[in-house]
Parts: sequence; C-alpha cells; structure tokens
Amino acid sequence: MQISFRYHLFILFLSGVLFSVSVYSQSVDQDSHTPAIGGYSPVSYFTKNNAEQGKEEFAVKHRGSTYYLASADQVELFTKDPEKYEPKYKVCPYSLTLGGAVPLDPTNFKIVGGSLLLFHKTEESDGLKQWNDSPEEEQQLIELADKEYILLEF
Repeated sequence: MQISFRYHLFILFLSGVLFSVSVYSQSVDQDSHTPAIGGYSPVSYFTKNNAEQGKEEFAVKHRGSTYYLASADQVELFTKDPEKYEPKYKVCPYSLTLGGAVPLDPTNFKIVGGSLLLFHKTEESDGLKQWNDSPEEEQQLIELADKEYILLEF
C-alpha cells in the first residue's frame, strides 16, 4: 500500500504537536466560562494587527462563544458585525488542509481575504509558517480547510 506525501506531512506535523504542549492552546470544546480564542480580542487583529488580550468586563457572546474585547469601542464594532471579526476556524487551518484538527495559538495569526486565521505553534511546529511555505495557492489552502472543517462538529 502506497502512502501519500500529504499523509507523511500530516504525520510529521502531528508528531511535533503530540510531543509538546502549547501554553496558548485553544481548546476546541468551549464552555460558557472559558473565553474564546484564549481571551484575545478578535477585533484587535483587524484594528491593531496585533494579538491583544481582551478584558472580561467587555465580554460579548456570539454563537455560543464568549469573546473578550479590549474596549467599549471594540464591543460596538464587534456587535455591529460579529462574523467579520470572529475567527474563520476554531482549530489551526493548516492542520485542516492535512485532514486533522490541531488546537490553535491565538498569537499566531494571519488575515486572509478579510477572514481571521489562527494557527498552531509549538517549538516543533508552526502552522502559519507551514501555511506560508506551502506550494499550494492560498485560495486552494482555504478551500481544503473549508472542506475538512465542514466535517467537524463544533
């Protein structure tokens, strides 16, 4: 049986993830007491191009997740158009392109086509770097991630 190159890449990627623990890992399972994306403000990625911790006093619920925003102004922006600011995926999009679902690091991000993408990062593996170094076009990566993400239950 011949194993595909993508499968080998996925196994290599997962091996780095399984042998390390990321301080900033975002759990896929959300509960009402845990802020989404590790408490980082989704608005700050767009307005400041920075991963900024939000504050509990500026908490906003959307689609079962609680987001911590950094200011009252951010609350206003978010509530006007929450889909604009929420992350496209709840797991690393690069891992999705490989058929997996790896937790993300909210400090490792990229905005693509107006969508916030949050990637995994450990000492052994950096989803954003792998995404950027991929021979695939970015739109193809998004399409692959979208197909896999639809199969996951959140």
